[in-house]
Amino acid sequence: MPKFKVGDRVERIGSLVPEYMRSGIITRVIPNNQGMDLFNEYEVNFDNRLIAIFYETQLRLAAADQN
Repeated sequence: MPKFKVGDRVERIGSLVPEYMRSGIITRVIPNNQGMDLFNEYEVNFDNRLIAIFYETQLRLAAADQN
């Protein structure tokens, strides 16, 4: 079962991630053909400027705004 779903706001994990690719929204889930959830892929839209595909291990749920 995929960890994230379409519409989830996620952040990329890592210290070398450029600021413009730090946070985005899942637009598509690409399940792994062998059924290994760890290798599911996710298409992420970064503020309508860039769309990229990442593995589940490269992402985490973004913290909710606390206003």
